[in-house]
Amino acid sequence: MGPSPTVDTVPGRPVPTVDLYDLDRALDEGVRGLMFSLNCDQVHLERRRAALEDFVRCGGRVLVNGHVHLPFLPGLAPWRAIDHHGPEDLRVTPVTAHHIWEGVDFHELLFRTGVPGTPVGDELARVGVAGFYGRGYHAHVPEGGTVLNGIGPHLLPLDIVFPLGEGAVLAHAGNDLLGFSDPERSTRSLGPRLLDWLEGSAS
Repeated sequence: MGPSPTVDTVPGRPVPTVDLYDLDRALDEGVRGLMFSLNCDQVHLERRRAALEDFVRCGGRVLVNGHVHLPFLPGLAPWRAIDHHGPEDLRVTPVTAHHIWEGVDFHELLFRTGVPGTPVGDELARVGVAGFYGRGYHAHVPEGGTVLNGIGPHLLPLDIVFPLGEGAVLAHAGNDLLGFSDPERSTRSLGPRLLDWLEGSAS
């Protein structure tokens, strides 16, 4: 097989893509971090649980996006939907400060819009749709884990991070985090900081 194709998800920082069904090759090639999309095959990942766990325990880092139905790593928990009736039920609130979200306007995470321009404040709330960042939460947080961002009035765990051996797992119970890195908004730093974290150059 040839080299893995890359995607330019963050300007100037091409990221190699990995065929999920060729995961063992990527692990053998010494990758430092893995980012799993919300649509990844969790049945396959659960079958590769031992190899993934060994990767993290030996110092690797993993970002898990989406709704976990089959916990394919120790510490992951099933996704639970929120009974939501309006934006306040889906509001994203920082719980524990983390450099990945430093300087981010959480209003811009709550509301997304496809209209031209970059509406802010009340205008963003008027034309935007809430819930793309998350509509649910992790059923539990593992021992040693930290809730970074909560959702809804009860601050249910939406973004969590936890150690696993010498490595770490960052789990986001919503759409792919990298998709929220908008160069025209305060979220522009999310992409570069996520890559820094996955590479191990940031804690």
